[in-house]
Amino acid sequence: MPELAEVAYACTLWEKGINQRVQSVYTHPKSRVFREEKRALYPREITGSMLRSAQTHGKQMLFTFSGNIWLGLHLGMTGWLSREQPGYEPNKHDALVLIQSKQCLVFRDPRQFGRLRIHLEKAAPSWWKERPPSMLSKEFNYDLLSAVLQRHQKRPLKALLLDQRYFPGMGNWMADEVLWRACIHPESRSSQLNDSQKRNLYREVGTVARGAMKTVGKHGGDPPANWLFHQRWKDGGTCPKSNLPLIRTQVGGRTTCWSPSLQILDK
Repeated sequence: MPELAEVAYACTLWEKGINQRVQSVYTHPKSRVFREEKRALYPREITGSMLRSAQTHGKQMLFTFSGNIWLGLHLGMTGWLSREQPGYEPNKHDALVLIQSKQCLVFRDPRQFGRLRIHLEKAAPSWWKERPPSMLSKEFNYDLLSAVLQRHQKRPLKALLLDQRYFPGMGNWMADEVLWRACIHPESRSSQLNDSQKRNLYREVGTVARGAMKTVGKHGGDPPANWLFHQRWKDGGTCPKSNLPLIRTQVGGRTTCWSPSLQILDK
């Protein structure tokens, strides 16, 4: 599933369409990304409007159009955005296509776990205004993290880091990266952490979020070569710090990779 930086990069692929009018809108007649909403709203409301802005928060995207139209988009597991040439013909996995004179803006989702939402009011939708603090913001500080750790003392830290109420945009590989850098076992509970470990955890959340945005978020592709990211995807990887074997197993229902030479679980 695309995470913080992948979502930010995907959003940039539609930015070429800003300040250009939408001539027509295609919606896939059977795609589940529309959920309970009426898909007929999309061509009826967006056709003739102008794309004004594109922004992201965590794994969420928001596109604004003239006429007080707000389009929320979540990529889900297999969703992605693309910019295609004029005259593009939608394929079977294209859920939404915004047709402009210079390009076609496409949301493609083969497994249909993504989601589209449309909001037709002057004020931003509540589901956007009520977002938790971004990991990249000043509001995401050590006191906030401490409060989260205090509230969920019995949850494995790997599972807690994936909770979008507190760490919007954090996904599986990012959580593994954070814990590896902080030298904390993914099954550790916050009640087991001392103050120094908590501060390390806070620092590394910021390091990974900012580092991912500077690389993946700007250019696509992968983060730097010395990140755990490049060793975590299959068995047989080695720790970039110790050069010793990594372990991959399930923690909280998610495949998790860690370095047993560095991340030791306190009993």
